[in-house]
Amino acid sequence: MEEATGQRSLTIEQLISASNRLANAFLGLGLRPGGRVAWVSENHIEYVVLEFALLKAGLVKVPLNNRFAPNELRRCVDLADVGLVVADPSSAEVLDGVLAGSAVHKVVIGARDGWTSFDQLVAGGASGPVQAATGPDDLYHIRFSSGSTGKPKGIPITHRGARAAILGNTWVMSTSAPTASPRTLQVAPLVYAGGWSVLPTLLCGGTNVVMTRFDPEQMLDVIVERGITWMFAVPTMLRRLSEITGLERLRTSSLGCLMLAGEPAALPALEVLTEYTDAMINCWGQTEAPASTTLLTRAEMRDRSLWSSIGRPVPGVEFSVYADGAVQDQPEPGVDGELVIRTASVAPTLLGGEVEHADRTLPDGWWRTSDLGHFDERGRIFIVGRASETIITGGTNIQPVEIERALELHPMVREAVVVGVPDPKWGETPAAYVHIDALWADVSGELAAVLRENLAGFKRPGHVYISTDPIPRASKAAKIARGDIKRLVRSWVEDPTVVPRNVTKVVKERG
Repeated sequence: MEEATGQRSLTIEQLISASNRLANAFLGLGLRPGGRVAWVSENHIEYVVLEFALLKAGLVKVPLNNRFAPNELRRCVDLADVGLVVADPSSAEVLDGVLAGSAVHKVVIGARDGWTSFDQLVAGGASGPVQAATGPDDLYHIRFSSGSTGKPKGIPITHRGARAAILGNTWVMSTSAPTASPRTLQVAPLVYAGGWSVLPTLLCGGTNVVMTRFDPEQMLDVIVERGITWMFAVPTMLRRLSEITGLERLRTSSLGCLMLAGEPAALPALEVLTEYTDAMINCWGQTEAPASTTLLTRAEMRDRSLWSSIGRPVPGVEFSVYADGAVQDQPEPGVDGELVIRTASVAPTLLGGEVEHADRTLPDGWWRTSDLGHFDERGRIFIVGRASETIITGGTNIQPVEIERALELHPMVREAVVVGVPDPKWGETPAAYVHIDALWADVSGELAAVLRENLAGFKRPGHVYISTDPIPRASKAAKIARGDIKRLVRSWVEDPTVVPRNVTKVVKERG
């Protein structure tokens, strides 16, 4: 393990020792196998120490987005029954309010009053090896994503599922990278898909190089100067990277594989980046069915007509199409339907989303992905849209209803409709159409305050349109036609001159 800055590193021997001590320290605090430990932080080497310590102590990892709002964090901690939290200083400041009055142990990377230091906890743990007994159906982790209700839902993955996901990513890494000992750049958030490449890197005899947070210029420097050979990025990162200068440095870098996943491919960015590197591959996975379950190879990525494909299933994973109430035995090439997947990594339930899980679970182990797509004649999969109304921004899923309910907390808001619109930076961003009782002096500031209190920054709309007139619908009793509203709002975003006089755009900087 290395920090991207080069200031700290950790050998395998040191990792074994530190994780032994941390595992023993956790048990000394009274945590028992099956207990839940949350990580709320940016990327740090300590994440890997924690990963191994939890495996040794039989504890369950609960990685949480450090950009979640306080109420979101509180829901996650409660749903997962978290007994201990590890956080960086900025997240610890937020968590002080979230955890007030609770019995949750608090551990900070660094120092903070009222928190135990991570380093001190490791130093105080016994050095002897520990290995709690865990079975294939015991939980490995509980990640959180937004469900159909808009509130974060817990997605538990068993050790059986984690093994399948890790082996899938290891297969992708070992077949896509030109070196047997990859130097993997960990720049995507480890709490999400980025975390699935940590163990495969070690299994391949490689080194994880950890960047605290994404910055395109710094990422390019690290790729070139730290000898990075393999990395994962969501297309939003690719877009940001394609906008900076100095990309010609990629031609002489060691980068052999850049895995893309998390949202539809960023085609304009690919046009730019392919001038400097042919390292890109495209994969697909879901938080509910991790990790890399498909692969479009480097050779296939050289064909621009395939950039919208997610490739073929990796070994151990099956895909098909669900249509007319049945999973198709032989999907007809070119015919769209809802994609379904069968793999050992599918979540056995959804905490706070049990009804959704039941709706998406089919007989014989098939799982409905909620994505629409088709196969081509050579078995490659193409995603053409989403069966749900999920907005994917920067590789992160957002449910419109969550933003709508937050806006409707303001007493002057009668109704809000949120849709996804194209965004050059994030791929897609939420846009809100809000019916208010009347205009007032600080409408922008008050709506922003409501959103800031209840939603993480990445969920806040990039465009907010307000009107004292009702949102259009076919009749007073009819439901909102989201497709019509999406086309309408998208036209306003693309051409501000067509915004009606009775509609006002509230200028809002996305968090």
